[in-house]
Amino acid sequence: MKTKIFLAFVIVILTALLSNFIFEWLIMRDFDNYVKGVKADQFYWILASVESSYTDGQWDKSLLSESIHWAMMMGLNIKIIDVTGKEVISSHHVMGSISGAMKHRMESIFHIHTDGGKFDEYPLSFKGKPAGTLLWKPFQKEAIKEKELIFKRRTKNFLLISFLIAGVGSLLIAWSLSRYISKPVTELKKAAEKIGNRDFNVRTTPQSGDEVGKLSQTFNLMAESLQKEEQLRKHLMSNIAHELKTPLTIMKSQAEAMADGIITDREKGLENIKTEIEHLIKLVRGIEDVTTAEASFFKKAVEEEVNLREFLSGLADEMAPAFREKGLDITVANAKDLTIVTDVEKLELIMRNLLSNALKFTENGSVFLTYGTEGGTFFIEVRDTGKGIPESDLPRIFDRFYRVEKTTVTGLGLGLAIAKELVDVMGGRVEVESKTGKGSAFRVYLPIKDIAH
Repeated sequence: MKTKIFLAFVIVILTALLSNFIFEWLIMRDFDNYVKGVKADQFYWILASVESSYTDGQWDKSLLSESIHWAMMMGLNIKIIDVTGKEVISSHHVMGSISGAMKHRMESIFHIHTDGGKFDEYPLSFKGKPAGTLLWKPFQKEAIKEKELIFKRRTKNFLLISFLIAGVGSLLIAWSLSRYISKPVTELKKAAEKIGNRDFNVRTTPQSGDEVGKLSQTFNLMAESLQKEEQLRKHLMSNIAHELKTPLTIMKSQAEAMADGIITDREKGLENIKTEIEHLIKLVRGIEDVTTAEASFFKKAVEEEVNLREFLSGLADEMAPAFREKGLDITVANAKDLTIVTDVEKLELIMRNLLSNALKFTENGSVFLTYGTEGGTFFIEVRDTGKGIPESDLPRIFDRFYRVEKTTVTGLGLGLAIAKELVDVMGGRVEVESKTGKGSAFRVYLPIKDIAH
């Protein structure tokens, strides 16, 4: 990529060089045309003045002398020839009548005494009839010719120097920009290769806020998501293997004991195997729940407006039969409307897991749902009057497959872990308060977002 960018700049520079040559040619052409145009205007002005000196077949030498005088001032050597071929007047004749100071000034500009070069002829006419011939040629004027050459040379040098400065500067800029532009892309390429080799720890450093910088930020988000997905996969497989091992080992030992006659009560042995099979079924269901939750982790958020009062009341009504079956009440404490924008699908999974956890560990009393706003977040709290969580277990309650020791409640230890991971994905946090024998309170904080109109 760096080479392509550099070559692109070189092409631009070569195009500029071609433009420079064309520009130089146009300037020199226009300058030469300008000089020729000025001389042509001067010549036709003198021609008109000379022709106006001819009247009734006679030349007015006084007027001719004045016209030739002006022609000499413009650097032209003039001769007037009549229709018979006889010289009427010339610059040399006029030179004898001008003052010494003017002659000296003209000699400093033109070589008026040098007679080299050939005269050009131009026919003179009066009222459509021939009046004679005007012979003209420029006086030799090396100083003026040198000035014209100096102007052209300096113009060429200026264009050349300006091109060299612009060209070298452009090459340096091309080299610097190609490195500047290609460096983050090269880093992204190397990082992508590491991702391809399953090294999800790689991260890039955004160098700017432009499209390449934003691409680098997006790449980091992708790498972070892949890393988290990989960690979840490894963690899940490790925990599943551990959880499967226990019931399968028990089932194997029971079957072997029955086959060896160690267990004589066949019905009891089959009952033990059945219990472990049910445990395996629960484990598989738990894995399905994890799969559903993890699918939502990486699913693009679909955010929409929702009224928390209506949302929580609907969940409470749906789960009320399960609570009533245990003799528990579920109540939404607030009665006010609170409209927020969030990913409703993920929020529902979070609340179902927290409510299921409260139902599981509450033997009598009630479960209360409250909600509100705090700072730039809204919160939902699930408070129960259950057994509570020992202080020593609080740091690990959100770990997958973790269960509080000595509990009589069966479960896989996935509900709180799933809820916590979903909250993290949504950019929020979970706080928990619990006292043994007095119940627990889980409060979920999620960011408040603008309501779309």
